[in-house]
Amino acid sequence: MSSLLPPPLPNARPPVDPLAPPKFLGPMTKSVLAVCVVSALCWVAAVLVAAPLSSAEWLRELTHDSDLSWLAPSLRWLGAHAVGFCVAMLLVCLLGVAACWGMLYRQRWALWLFIVLLVVTALFNFVCSWVLDDGFRHLLDYLASDAASSEMRQLRGEMLVQRMTFLVTTVTSSIAFAGAHGWLAVRLLRTDVQVWFQR
Repeated sequence: MSSLLPPPLPNARPPVDPLAPPKFLGPMTKSVLAVCVVSALCWVAAVLVAAPLSSAEWLRELTHDSDLSWLAPSLRWLGAHAVGFCVAMLLVCLLGVAACWGMLYRQRWALWLFIVLLVVTALFNFVCSWVLDDGFRHLLDYLASDAASSEMRQLRGEMLVQRMTFLVTTVTSSIAFAGAHGWLAVRLLRTDVQVWFQR
């Protein structure tokens, strides 16, 4: 009966090269590098726009004479430090470029910098969600002080719906990105990746 069994098929798998990098590492690093470069260029443009605006006399006079009590303190702070914020974000993008570039050349410091940036950007997404929600909350409190007219009550109701929509969207996105960043950080800490950067 054993002679009637078909012979085993040959193994079609190519031999695994022990010196080859993990398959996901190269494409992932190059794609993140492209995103960091594009983001850095965008923040350079933002700095070039924010720098002259921050020193423009007409803008200072406009904001000085305007009632900005409807604007949340966090957003007012961002407006007052727009150039510094843009420069800080540009530096983060440049660190991302350096990390990706170093990972392509198997630099161990670049791997750890990349993991740190994954954690930082995941936390930053939650901070952005809080700032946006704080802006809505402050504006709703401001509108509540003048809710005598039906138009103002209607506007406040619409703003409340928008606040909940943005809150659910941003928090859900932040959780999703945090999960993806966490998975990637854990994947980069696995033995095959660590061995590749130790060679």
